[in-house]
Amino acid sequence: MQLADWPRAQGLPTVSGLLKARPEDFVVEEVFDLEFSDDGEFDWLWIEKCGDNTEYVARQLARVAGVQPRAVTYSGQKDRHAVTRQWFCVHLPGKNKPEWVVPENESWKILRQGRHRQKLRLGSHRYNRFILRLTDLKGDFADLEARLPIAGQGFPNYFGEQRFGHGGGNIDACRQWFAGDLSPGRFDRGMYLSAARSLIFNTVLAARVNAENWQRGLDGDVFSLRDSGSVFLAEIDADIVQRLSEGDIHPSGPLYGSASKVAVSGAVAQLEEKVFGEFADLCAGLLKNNLRMERRALRTVPKDLQWQQIDKQSIELAFSLPRGCFATALVRELIHY
Repeated sequence: MQLADWPRAQGLPTVSGLLKARPEDFVVEEVFDLEFSDDGEFDWLWIEKCGDNTEYVARQLARVAGVQPRAVTYSGQKDRHAVTRQWFCVHLPGKNKPEWVVPENESWKILRQGRHRQKLRLGSHRYNRFILRLTDLKGDFADLEARLPIAGQGFPNYFGEQRFGHGGGNIDACRQWFAGDLSPGRFDRGMYLSAARSLIFNTVLAARVNAENWQRGLDGDVFSLRDSGSVFLAEIDADIVQRLSEGDIHPSGPLYGSASKVAVSGAVAQLEEKVFGEFADLCAGLLKNNLRMERRALRTVPKDLQWQQIDKQSIELAFSLPRGCFATALVRELIHY
C-alpha cells in the first residue's frame, strides 16, 4: 500500500538531504545498566553489527553455541543498514561457557561478554542512544536551525516507515493473511500484527497533529507517563496542564485490540472510532488474533539532544530516545530525506 506522508508538527521542512548515505552515518546502541552476577546459565554478549538484522545474528549465535534459536534472546530489534550495538543472551543450562568465536566473513563482532543468572527479556532496556549524520543538505539552513530546539522539546511519536516494510509491504501481507490468502510463519505474523497496529496509531496521531492538539490534553484522554509506558485517566486541570507542558506526561494513542480497563471517552473516543472504521479489516484481524488494547504516547521528548555542523552540507545529531521510539520520526521533522 502507499503510506501516507503523515503531517509534521512544524510543517514541511525546507531542507532536503540524506540519512544513512553510509551505514556509519547511523549509529545506535542500547542504554543498559548492567552488572553481571558472574554465575548462572546465561551468557550475555555485547555485539556490534553492520549489515545484518538482529534475528540473523541471534541465529548465528545459536549455531556457534550448538543450541536451538529459541535459546537466544535480545531486548530489541535493531536496524540492518546501520552500526548498532546491543545485548544478546544465550541460555546454556548445564554447559560451560563456550569459546565465542565469530565465524569468518561475518560483519558482526563481540565487544564484551559475561555470565549472568538472569535472562535477557524483550524490552528490557529503557533507552537507545543515537548518533546520526545528515549529509548532502540543500535548502534554508536557518529553517533547520530553528527546528532543532523545537524538536528537542518533543515531536510526534510516529512509528517509522521501516515498521511497514518496503512500500508498505507488511500491511499488504497482513491483509492477505487476514483474508486467508497467506500463511506466514510465527515471526512474520508478529511483524504483520505490529505493522497493522502501527498504521492505525499513526493515523490517529496524524489527525491530532493536523488539529494541533497532539501535545495537549483533551477531555477523555488517557495519559502516558514519560518514558515508562504506564497510563492513567485524569480530568484536565492545572496540574495536568503543567505536567504536559513540562513533558512529564503525554497524551496517548491506541495500539488496537480488545477493550481494556483504561479507555478514552468523549471526543477522543469519537476520533479513534472513526479511524478504526477506516481500517475495519485490520481491526477485525487484530481482534481475531487476541490482541488487547494498549496505549502509546503521542509525543516523545529526546534526551540530551545535541547537534553540530560538520561542513557546509552535513550536520551530526546525538540524542537518546525511549525504547520503541524511532529516530526517523525526529529526522522527518527536520529535513526531507
